[in-house]
Amino acid sequence: MTLPVLGAHTFGFAWDCAADAAIERLASAGYRTVQLMATPPHFDPWREDAARTRRIRAALEGHGLSLLALDLASSDINLASPAPHVVDFAVDAYSAAIDRAAELGARWICVRSGRRHALLAKANDRLMVSFRDAFARIHDKAERAGVPIILENHPQGLLASAADIVRFLDVEGYAGMPVIYDVANAVAIGEDPVEGLKALWPRLRIVHLSDSPKAQWRHDPIGSGEIDFAAIATLLRQRGYDGRIVLEILSDQPLKDIDEGAAILERQGLVFSLAG
Repeated sequence: MTLPVLGAHTFGFAWDCAADAAIERLASAGYRTVQLMATPPHFDPWREDAARTRRIRAALEGHGLSLLALDLASSDINLASPAPHVVDFAVDAYSAAIDRAAELGARWICVRSGRRHALLAKANDRLMVSFRDAFARIHDKAERAGVPIILENHPQGLLASAADIVRFLDVEGYAGMPVIYDVANAVAIGEDPVEGLKALWPRLRIVHLSDSPKAQWRHDPIGSGEIDFAAIATLLRQRGYDGRIVLEILSDQPLKDIDEGAAILERQGLVFSLAG
């Protein structure tokens, strides 16, 4: 049986150290699969820097690490804005991130669905028009660069739920596109993560794990919130999930909390490998 591979996200390191330093710390701790947050001061995707690229890629290759994807911070961009210049900026940001992802040898570029209007639900149909066009532009760029899109659920996005993602991908002709399912993002909108995982199962390539109180949007250390990781572990084990599991934990001591989270997940019955 092929086991899922456990990896770590650098988001928790984003304000404290540069990307290459975070990668070195994760590699030293035994992780061989990483996902990179592309936001200053951690990693600026707009800044072309051949020396930085060589340094990070050398660290990845030297430790035998697999770089799953680059993420842009959702607070910096909006693919669903009613303002065309805002959408253009977001598309340009993704274009730069795709270039950096190709330079670093990443497998995917992670894309989220802009921001829905929380107070005017009727506006979301109009925002979808902006998002649909922007997404197609990014998709074309990603395909040309050889760094395909992986789509993630996000509580502020137009595609916040698993059902929203399935509907969009099927209707818009992206049925084969892979998906990241973030369980804490699901809990933030009141979605049952087990049901969300089931809905996205054929497309599921990465599962993001962190903890949160119910109905709050957090990425806390595992074991500190109310997410039922035993139920998630049971589903993944029973269905033979063999993709990637990424711990995306935001705390003052991210490496310690990632390590402790991995140990808790093992006790909850989640069997995994660290080999990428």
